[in-house]
Amino acid sequence: MTTTQDHYEQSFIDQQKEKLLGEKARLEKQLHGMTGDDEFNKDKVQVKWNEMGEKEEDNAVEVAQFQDSISLERNLEEQLEKISNALDRIEQGTYGLCEVCQKPIEQQRLAANPSAVRCMDDAAKR
Repeated sequence: MTTTQDHYEQSFIDQQKEKLLGEKARLEKQLHGMTGDDEFNKDKVQVKWNEMGEKEEDNAVEVAQFQDSISLERNLEEQLEKISNALDRIEQGTYGLCEVCQKPIEQQRLAANPSAVRCMDDAAKR
């Protein structure tokens, strides 16, 4: 079986892990600020409703802001899931291997997007 260590220097893997952990902490902090929760579930809306007033225009603003917050929450949770999956792949020794062709993902691609799961060729086919 091909492993991460066959294709990348350990220092590169360590740098990627640090990037991923930093981004994970940032996302968790942002989600915690939005939801007040420490556990996040992308299948459940957790964002808080903000009361702004009793007037009709206040209600319209509340609904619009809540809808925006739901979209943002889902986006952040999806990013968090990708990062967690990348960290799992580092632990399993499969980080940086394309999920389609099992060849190494280009190092420049991983440097730019540490949670990438496809090489450039397979990403282009998508």
